[in-house]
Amino acid sequence: MSINGAAAVESIITVEDAGITYSSRKVLDKVSFSVGAGECFGIIGPNGSGKSTLLKLISGVEKPSTGRVLLHGKDAHAHPRKPLARWAAVLQQDALPPLGFTVREVIAMGRYPFQNWLGDEAGAVDSERLIDDIVARLELRQLQHRSMDALSGGERQRVALGKVMAQQPKLLLLDEPTTYLDIGYQVQMMDWIRSWQQDSGLTVVAVLHELNLAAQYCGRLLLLQEGRIVGLGRPEEVLRSELLEDVYRTQPIVLKHPVTGVPQILLQSGDRP
Repeated sequence: MSINGAAAVESIITVEDAGITYSSRKVLDKVSFSVGAGECFGIIGPNGSGKSTLLKLISGVEKPSTGRVLLHGKDAHAHPRKPLARWAAVLQQDALPPLGFTVREVIAMGRYPFQNWLGDEAGAVDSERLIDDIVARLELRQLQHRSMDALSGGERQRVALGKVMAQQPKLLLLDEPTTYLDIGYQVQMMDWIRSWQQDSGLTVVAVLHELNLAAQYCGRLLLLQEGRIVGLGRPEEVLRSELLEDVYRTQPIVLKHPVTGVPQILLQSGDRP
C-alpha cells in the first residue's frame, strides 16, 4: 500500500524554479514542487535526468544556480551541516565500504551530530538502548559484533540504514538505496523504511531506479527528463504507458497490481513481430 499522499499539512521541502548548471550544461531547469511532513515522495527518471543532483540540492550539498530550495523555509545550502544532521539524513546507493569497525560501532556513528568535541552526548536519549532497538529491528543481533569486512553487500546496506536510524532524523533522503540489492533485500529494505516512517512520522524523499518499487512505496512521484519535470502526482497519474514510452524510449505495459492496485510495469521486447 502506498504511504501518505499529498495531504500533508506542513511543507518540509519547497523547491521554487530551481536549476543548476555545470560547465554551461543545464542539469536541472525550472524545477518546482513541495513535500509535506510525513510524506513518502519518489523521484524517478532515466539515467542522466538529474535525479541525484536534485537530491544534492535538497540536502544542501549543492547550491542551485537559479531558483531556491528551502528546508523548513530556509535555503537548504545555508543550514550548518552538523545541526542539519540532527534532523535530516541521507542513505546512499552504495553500501558502507568494508571498514575496520564492527556493525554496532558503525550504527553508533549515527549519533555523531549530537556529540560534543569530546565525543560526549548531552540530552535525554539513551544511545545504547537506541542502538539495541535498531539492532533488534533490523535483525542484526547475530552480526552486531562482526567486522564490516565480513558482511555481504546487502548486510552492509542494512547497517547503513541502522546508522541513519541512529540519527533519529525527521527527514530521510534516499539515493537509490536498493540498486545493488536482490529483490528480496529490496522489498525488505523498503518495508523497514515504511515501518519506521509510519511509527515516527518520518518524511521520506526517495530517488528510485525501480519504477515498481516507487509505485508501491511512494504516495507521489516526480518524473524527470533531461533536467525538467514531465510528471508529478500520484503513481497512477505519472506511470502512464504513453508518458513512460516518451521518457524511457520503450513501450511498457502498465497494469494494476492485483493486491494494492498501484500501477506496475511490464517490459516487452523491442523486436516484436
